[in-house]
Amino acid sequence: MNKASIFRRDNSHYEKHGKTERCIDDEIPFEIPESWAWVRLGEIVYNHGQMMPRNDFCYIDIGSIDNNNQKLNDKEIIIPVNMAPSRARKIVKKGDILYATVRPYLHNMCIVDREFSETPIASTGFAVMTCYKELFNRYLFYHLLSPDFDKYANNIENSKGVAYPAINDTRLYKAIIPLPSLAEQYKIVENIETIFPILDRLKNI
Repeated sequence: MNKASIFRRDNSHYEKHGKTERCIDDEIPFEIPESWAWVRLGEIVYNHGQMMPRNDFCYIDIGSIDNNNQKLNDKEIIIPVNMAPSRARKIVKKGDILYATVRPYLHNMCIVDREFSETPIASTGFAVMTCYKELFNRYLFYHLLSPDFDKYANNIENSKGVAYPAINDTRLYKAIIPLPSLAEQYKIVENIETIFPILDRLKNI
């Protein structure tokens, strides 16, 4: 994981690029504990790049996501290599986060939670994020679902387009993410996932 470029001095937040520093207080959405850090999304994730399918493959497109539960559908979509869509390009591995950059407010996103019978390849409509070892993928996943991240991703300056608003990769990876220690990330996720069954029961009352 890249060394964080955001630091605090004199009660303000600064970002360093080379020898240049600039104040970014206007980008900081809320206060965090002193032991936490603010980082750019692009500093804490990477991807496996792109490839053209060479054999039959499992295709993951927007329709492969259950956006009510943010999970992959159980059924695989196997595409013959000679019928590969032009958008079938992004390399995917188990544990990756898929985040649909088209109409991000719909929350077409998931964690890839299984292996596939054929090589999985995702649509270029997704950002594919692999977390560095200091980042728990479920922690980042829940932050990407948060109102604060929604506000950023769907801001008119970030999400362009009339019929199909979309946030481009450059803007996406500039998002500022609050980063606690790895142990705290696990604890936060544990607390979130403890609350979910309670909320489900309350919905049915």
